[in-house]
Amino acid sequence: MPLVAPVPCDAADFAKLMRSLSILPSRADDEVTGKLRLSIYHRMMGQYPRAAIAFMVEEAMKRFDWFPTPRQCLDILADWRDHDAVVHKHRTVMAASAVRQERQARLGDIMESLDRRELDQGQIDALPDQVKQIAAERGFLRLYDDGVYRARPVPVPANG
Repeated sequence: MPLVAPVPCDAADFAKLMRSLSILPSRADDEVTGKLRLSIYHRMMGQYPRAAIAFMVEEAMKRFDWFPTPRQCLDILADWRDHDAVVHKHRTVMAASAVRQERQARLGDIMESLDRRELDQGQIDALPDQVKQIAAERGFLRLYDDGVYRARPVPVPANG
């Protein structure tokens, strides 16, 4: 399922966050150049949500001695992973994986029990139909003409 697009940081919040970076030394700009610079940064990064821009500003202040270039800002933004949808999707994928692993482990346990002939007919009858079909395909059970799955017969030694 595709992720929901995050809400982009609005221009006023973007400008406020970027002003935080003004504590870092930079090339002296006049008012027009400063507005142009902010416009370019916003055009390149304004599609990111406010949380991502805040993350970028904080990281830039930790990493750099000078005002970061747009490329440096984008590199930091590439490391940002706190978007709620990303976190939710990651958790969903991990949970689905854990469920698949648990189902596979349970199926494996049933197949081992059938192989060791530890299940009586009542326990076999209680198994879900899909599990009984899988067990029959794997040779642990047989489907008889009366529609009942039964444990495979114990092999009789030929030399015995």
